[in-house]
Amino acid sequence: MQPHLDIRRIAPDFFTYSLHAGAAPSSFTEDTTDPVAGCLNDAGDSLGAYFPEVRVTIDGQVLGSYAVEQLTTNPAGLADELLQKARAARAT
Repeated sequence: MQPHLDIRRIAPDFFTYSLHAGAAPSSFTEDTTDPVAGCLNDAGDSLGAYFPEVRVTIDGQVLGSYAVEQLTTNPAGLADELLQKARAARAT
């Protein structure tokens, strides 16, 4: 089972996220207005002891699976990578 991190834009530079595990309808949603890096770091802290990887989407766009460790060790770098991927995908 691989968890899913769904990051949603709520303002130009602010995001909220939810975590889902398996097919269960329940999830955890964080009511935050952080940059993407803050969402990644927080989600990584929650997942780290339980899951090695997480599937990441931004605004409904699947961007791939990433090591949970990467969410906490380099959240700013991963955030830049994810936002670039999302922009490139929207441009095609």
